[in-house]
Amino acid sequence: MKQIIEDINRVLANWNPIGVPEDIAIDEYKGYVPSILKSIESREQLEKCLEDILINKIGTGYDPTNKEHLEDLQQICEEIIQVYHTTKPD
Repeated sequence: MKQIIEDINRVLANWNPIGVPEDIAIDEYKGYVPSILKSIESREQLEKCLEDILINKIGTGYDPTNKEHLEDLQQICEEIIQVYHTTKPD
């Protein structure tokens, strides 16, 4: 489980939706990983979780009706799902 948490956190840090410095990004998003893990089994739930983080927790100005914003969110969602399924034990 520790590896999954680290790998998802790395995806979030690389995404870095608020643009903090790289050395800060690795710690900035760790607190969101538990919520993400609770939503990981359903892509729809994961997207809603990430939207909630962006809108209500970080306050990025994310707009789900903006095609670019939505595509970016879907890409990160896909990366998180891939990391999760690659890392989790069978």
